[in-house]
Amino acid sequence: MPFLFNKTEIDGLILIQPHMYPDDRGLYKKYYEKNIYEQNGIDVLFTEASDLYSKKGALRGLHYQTVDSQAKLIHVISGILFDVALDLREDSATFGKYHTELLKAEENKVVFIPEGFAHGFISLSDNTVFSYMCSGSYVPEVCGGIRWNDPELNIPWPLREYDIDDVIATEKDKNWPTLAEYIRQNHIN
Repeated sequence: MPFLFNKTEIDGLILIQPHMYPDDRGLYKKYYEKNIYEQNGIDVLFTEASDLYSKKGALRGLHYQTVDSQAKLIHVISGILFDVALDLREDSATFGKYHTELLKAEENKVVFIPEGFAHGFISLSDNTVFSYMCSGSYVPEVCGGIRWNDPELNIPWPLREYDIDDVIATEKDKNWPTLAEYIRQNHIN
């Protein structure tokens, strides 16, 4: 199966079906090829690649970087993840809107998140392995976040559906500002 690129309701955020070749030995999955991505409007220099191993209920985010914002290419290798990308691009028609995606390893979805987004996710199964590539560099001193459970955003985290009673998160992730506070702090109209 060749690559398929599908636009979402948020400009620049793209769902990708990777190139896959199953046979008697298993599955060959290519989730990134520079030339094919460029032909489909994704011209990003990825400079970092990481894997995260998470317990069920582990949450990270919603994180952003104010300088040298990072585009991300993400997919789940094993397990299930609920992924959220929040548009923080001030000149965007979808500023303050978010896209959610349920990522199950067996579905092989890939998500491209452009620069200018806050990003977060929660593991919905034990031993979830999540892989991502980023553009730019991680600069801790210019990182921030939006509260994952901001009541005004009302993100539909599927906690009940996956029997998650306690979210595992850092104190920092539990106490980021809401989107409204972020807008006030940054004098955004």
